[in-house]
Amino acid sequence: MKVGLRKRFFAWMLKKSDTINHQLYGSYKRNLFKDINGLVVEIGPGTGVNFDYLPQNIRWLGIEPNELFYETLQTKAKEKGIDAKLLPGDASKIPLPDDSVDVLICTLVLCSVKDPAATVAELKRVLKPGGKLIFIEHVAAPGRSVLCYTQNLFNPLNRLIADGCNCNRETWSFIENAGFKEVNLSHQKMKGSFKLVAPHIMGYAIK
Repeated sequence: MKVGLRKRFFAWMLKKSDTINHQLYGSYKRNLFKDINGLVVEIGPGTGVNFDYLPQNIRWLGIEPNELFYETLQTKAKEKGIDAKLLPGDASKIPLPDDSVDVLICTLVLCSVKDPAATVAELKRVLKPGGKLIFIEHVAAPGRSVLCYTQNLFNPLNRLIADGCNCNRETWSFIENAGFKEVNLSHQKMKGSFKLVAPHIMGYAIK
């Protein structure tokens, strides 16, 4: 299967950034992932950077559109002793029945999907009642700020070099308006990250 240049470049770039990812997000992931169990579906797992924070006693299913990550994901899962399976596709149409997933993990993914509102609705669809969506996402800066203006200006280039990633998306609104029973969401300014993507949200939502 022929893989596009943008996908190849993004896969190379992401693999180079694993160490930085651990430094930036490790403590947050240890807290958010500590009670994970059952069937865990991860959207856009990329290089498998989240495996370091997952318990072994889960069934893990990865929905990954970039096939260049498949070999790395399978190797890392085996090293961590995690029962893992990969499915092609993306979060817009998850090939799973309603109410079938215990936990959904979505880290630095919603910035790139074509229709974030529809994607969040799809994530909610496959969660069991009481199931949990865990998320960490970089987002838009507060409106009318200099940083927000800069994000808007830079976004076309960002989409080009980062495989469709938007640095100016108000992702929190899609989660808050999706009809979850409970949303626990906090805004953070991620120290040590590139300034344009420093604003973040993280937390969880319960169906």
